[in-house]
Amino acid sequence: MKTILKFLRAGSVALAVSLNAAHVSAAMTDLNVDDSFKYTTLKTISVDIQVNTPDVEKAGLSFYSDGKKGLRLLSNVLTDDAGHYQGQLSVPAYLKSLVIKTRWLNEFKKIRVNIKNKAITTTIIYKLGRKT
Repeated sequence: MKTILKFLRAGSVALAVSLNAAHVSAAMTDLNVDDSFKYTTLKTISVDIQVNTPDVEKAGLSFYSDGKKGLRLLSNVLTDDAGHYQGQLSVPAYLKSLVIKTRWLNEFKKIRVNIKNKAITTTIIYKLGRKT
């Protein structure tokens, strides 16, 4: 008899817990979200970069976000024949800066550029024989 009572008591507790857990829900209209919460996960920024090289030619640009796990590639582009790139880039909304890596011939540069008013603008200068 004691075994049957223990089984019934344990079964009643398990049933009560499962019934309570199964009926947890909320209507979307009942959510109260603070005005400071940002719903967007991406933002589009304007990019205007001039890469000045001694021979005035194309250069490669790579855009990265920088976080706890290091750099994450966002996009790769080439400048035009005059070393200029102008376009749009979709980035995570929380970013305040980007890391840009450039390549011209066998020379590489890495810079950090702040995002201001949803835009980045910079000039990168290469000189023969040394990085600047």
